Amino acid sequence: MRILYRFFHDYLRPNLGLIIGGSALAALAGLLQTVLIGCLKWVFEAFDPQAAAGGGIPDALPAFTATKAWLMTHLPNGSALQTSAFVPLVVMVLFAIKGLCAYSSSMLLARSGLRATQKLRERLFGHLLGQEPAFFQQYPVGDLLTRCITDVWQVYGIATTQFAELVRESITAVAGIAFVLYLDWKRSIVLLLAGPLVIMPLKSLSQRIRRIYYKNQEAISAQLQRLKEVFSNIRLVKGFAREGYEAKRFEGQNAELFKIGLRSAHAAAMSHPIMEMAGGVILAGLIFWASADIQAGKLATGDFITYLVAVFALYAPVRRITKVNNEVQAARASLDRIYFMLDRAPRMSAPASPAPVPDQPQYLRFEDVHFEYEPGTPVLNGITLEIRRGETIALVGGSGGGKTTLVNLVPRFFDPTKGSVTIDGRDLRDFDPGELRLRIGIVTQETMLFMDSVHDNIAYGKPFGREAVVEAAKNAQAHNFIMQLPHGYDTNLAEAGSSLSGGQRQRIAIARALLQDPPILVLDEATSALDTESERAVQEALEALMQNRTTLVVAHRLSTVQNATRICVLKHGQIVESGRHADLLAKNGEYARLYQLQFANGGNLDSGE
Repeated sequence: MRILYRFFHDYLRPNLGLIIGGSALAALAGLLQTVLIGCLKWVFEAFDPQAAAGGGIPDALPAFTATKAWLMTHLPNGSALQTSAFVPLVVMVLFAIKGLCAYSSSMLLARSGLRATQKLRERLFGHLLGQEPAFFQQYPVGDLLTRCITDVWQVYGIATTQFAELVRESITAVAGIAFVLYLDWKRSIVLLLAGPLVIMPLKSLSQRIRRIYYKNQEAISAQLQRLKEVFSNIRLVKGFAREGYEAKRFEGQNAELFKIGLRSAHAAAMSHPIMEMAGGVILAGLIFWASADIQAGKLATGDFITYLVAVFALYAPVRRITKVNNEVQAARASLDRIYFMLDRAPRMSAPASPAPVPDQPQYLRFEDVHFEYEPGTPVLNGITLEIRRGETIALVGGSGGGKTTLVNLVPRFFDPTKGSVTIDGRDLRDFDPGELRLRIGIVTQETMLFMDSVHDNIAYGKPFGREAVVEAAKNAQAHNFIMQLPHGYDTNLAEAGSSLSGGQRQRIAIARALLQDPPILVLDEATSALDTESERAVQEALEALMQNRTTLVVAHRLSTVQNATRICVLKHGQIVESGRHADLLAKNGEYARLYQLQFANGGNLDSGE
């Protein structure tokens, strides 16, 4: 119950007024249900005048009898309301009021629940965005989507329909219990003592439902992740004609989800036969007991029928409460998954008193930097490197040398396992990560664009005007092709910018980096996937971008880095050579070997991490 209390405390308490108002109306609707049952006495008396007159049998509902008598004295003499129309009219009025109360209660609680889940989803999304980059390698996209959408939507039921129904049915049940006690307290005490026979098995079922539903959400996350991977790589699936293979894999996941769903349905359905069996036994006992009192003249038939109807009416809210409990257990499983994420503190957070990041850093330094993704498997081994303002440092080497890992330390996507990375002598860990990244422009081989307009992709989250965006696009050699799009800068791109060529996507990414105007620039194989013509246009854009900036370039085409201030050759996580292009060729070392190998292979050098 602790997890439910946290949710109510954190998200429903701010809407306490709506909750109290909705609960009060739900309670009134529940009480009117009991009043309607009591009105049945008047119906039975209409068919049994002797019972209406008393007949020597004690009146089980004197308050209802007195109320009817009072109403009759205030109705016009000779009116049809004093005869057959009285009871139907009262019932109609009570049903109308009950329906209005139920509707108003549902709307108030729905507003409260929507506000609560809106805040919960926003907080969860913001919290996930605040996690360190390594977090997103640990948790698949499908899992995060399920928590933000499916799990939060499941919680919505607790705050709205389930809460409203729980309040209404609880009040109805309490009023019903009070009513049957008022009618016949002896039989009602026996009835209540039989309650644990129903409650104990239902409690065990509740725990089982929660465990099963947790597994169900995990299975949905895995399936959503699989769908995301398949649809994102549909060209690969089509290109290798693997549609049948993927369909079989999906069928396997779907079959597992079916089994879990069946177990969940079985556990939920078990609550009904348990209640039916217990209710049947109790009802049989009541009928047997009451029949003797009716024959002895101690109990009026109409009063017992009213009592029996009240008992049956009491069964309905209890059954609905059981159903709501099953739904609440499912929602608790979702809350467990949500709060698991909310309770996870980012492994890379800002310091309590962050140092200001220099607007124009004078130098960037790697000091004896070591790094491991997995303990015992070093990727970087004692890298020491200093880059002065305005310098361009090229990182080259074969696959697995550590180039991309090294540049990923600059925006603090990761922190060194040992050693430090500093700007003007201050460790990057002294800065706020968000403020630090505003000083760094990143252009990678995998260009990320959004399903948004070209303008908004270049401006990305900043209120830049059209003039500034166009200027950045011109400097990035992107303006001409943008103007040829159907709506120019207002053209909406397809998912991941797939409606553009690779070179066009890359130039928009460069325009985005230019517009941010960062003093430090990281280019990670920015031209590796382009054809010669596209590379030439992108290279011109990159040269404009690199002017007067501290630049780190990861490249596998050595022809693109010959003009770098320094070229550092990485091998097995260490810098084995450093210098200018001509000097390194003259040494006839590792760089010369890579250069000869690349041009022997038509100008390409395999690279990557």
